[in-house]
Amino acid sequence: MTETDDDSDDGLLINKESFPLSPELWTKMWKRAEQIHPNKKQMSGQIRGQVLPEVPAPTPPILRSTYSVSEKLLLIQDYISKLQYDYTGCQFFEIKKNRPLCRLMDVAKSMIKEALPIKCLEAVILSLYLTTDMIAIQRFPLAFKTSFENNTYKHIVLAIYYNGRFGALGLSRRDTLMYKELKHETLYDLLKEFVKSYKDCYHTVDRIKLGLPVNHDSQSMEVIMWKYTTLRYSKLSSKQFRAKCDNYSKQLRGQTAHQMKYCKELKMAVSDVSDRSSAGSSRSSSKNGRGSKKNSA
Repeated sequence: MTETDDDSDDGLLINKESFPLSPELWTKMWKRAEQIHPNKKQMSGQIRGQVLPEVPAPTPPILRSTYSVSEKLLLIQDYISKLQYDYTGCQFFEIKKNRPLCRLMDVAKSMIKEALPIKCLEAVILSLYLTTDMIAIQRFPLAFKTSFENNTYKHIVLAIYYNGRFGALGLSRRDTLMYKELKHETLYDLLKEFVKSYKDCYHTVDRIKLGLPVNHDSQSMEVIMWKYTTLRYSKLSSKQFRAKCDNYSKQLRGQTAHQMKYCKELKMAVSDVSDRSSAGSSRSSSKNGRGSKKNSA
């Protein structure tokens, strides 16, 4: 069984340097293109060295104060979609999830400057950057693990919560697996919409991961918590799935990201202490049992 990103392929190249791209990376990209294109070297020979027309770069959206939140999100999604999905086999922007938020925002600025095609994780980072000033909304990572024909696929979008409604921003090969209008009354409704979209693509949803709300401070040194809770969708009944969605939603409405993280750490600590206490009690009981046997003997 192979495991790949929903928006990436096996053997994906990653640009780990600055722009412009290095000659070595260009060579690898052309080699890969020749391997998968039906006309192979004939195709590359017709393109390489030619003076090609300049491709216009999309303009970042201007989010006026008079626009509603839904209108702003639609403008942001339209801009992300215009950058287009990256079919080149090379990820132009390296995303390290353990980097501070401020560093990831610098990568987002580079995406706007270079205006190159992006993939799903890059789209999430760009969405975070473009929604930084929309402080009334909550933004959290929403990741899916699905299966199709014995292969495993991963995909991620940025979920949005505002004024009792849920939606999403992102990018994918499939139009139905990225943007979701800010109209879903519950998180359950949003996730079921994604599950249905996956089913239409003949994918089975195995797991769904929910992260913590992301800070709106673009200079923050905090690291995004990409996985706060995991929903094993394929093993949950509809009632259990709804209950877990409602539990996360209640926390989202009533607590900040810091409070949610603290509550989780506290529960884990209490559980750990409880487990140790139970283990200690078991050992103590065992010793007492052996001692009583000796006394009776």
